[in-house]
Amino acid sequence: MPPENQISRYEINRNVRMVLARHDADMARIDYSSTGGTVYLYGDLVRSDRDYTASEIDAIIGEISSLQHVRDIQIDFNNWQVVSSGDSRRIIKIGKPAATRAASQSGSLIDSTVIINNAEALADVIDDIAPNSEKK
Repeated sequence: MPPENQISRYEINRNVRMVLARHDADMARIDYSSTGGTVYLYGDLVRSDRDYTASEIDAIIGEISSLQHVRDIQIDFNNWQVVSSGDSRRIIKIGKPAATRAASQSGSLIDSTVIINNAEALADVIDDIAPNSEKK
């Protein structure tokens, strides 16, 4: 390919980022790169307001596929399985939902971080749990 027709992988990455941002993807949870005309997408494809639908993901993949100098896309999402066969794609949600919300908190995500302040022996933890499970 003549040098004037070549595009840098950085330009492809910039275009991929624009597509993902246009579709409100959480850019902190998804990674992407390109090399030799192949775009690699991996991580979690999520958005802050709701889950994607399969048709929305298909549209994202279609937009990235149609970018100039993109010949192939390799996808390894943690929360979606994308299987391509010829011109068709099968997109399946896997795992649990990426984020949960409290009913009263329409715009914020629930923090599910657990902080353990004191280390305990496993036997002590099991002893603490066992009497509670017998009462149920």
